[in-house]
Amino acid sequence: LHWYSGALGTLEDACKLGCWFSVGPAMLAGEKGRRLAARMPMDRVLPETDGPFAKLGSAPLMPWQAMDISHTLAELWGVDLQHARAQLSANLERLLNKS
Repeated sequence: LHWYSGALGTLEDACKLGCWFSVGPAMLAGEKGRRLAARMPMDRVLPETDGPFAKLGSAPLMPWQAMDISHTLAELWGVDLQHARAQLSANLERLLNKS
């Protein structure tokens, strides 16, 4: 689900269904986005920016900034930065290798 921003109950239903979630810096700029991201399964989150259409402040986000969310996710997930980055990379690899 791209940039999920709905109800917590719907998020829980999506998790039970095995949905994947894309999360970007602009989403994590707000309290609601951080609260939702903290409840997403670590093994089904993918980084994204929605750039150059999404902005953080007045600057457009660019695709190469996708992993910038690692710091915030590490904090939300209660893991170190290296673990968060490794998890996001493993998630992408797992998704790409699904047949």
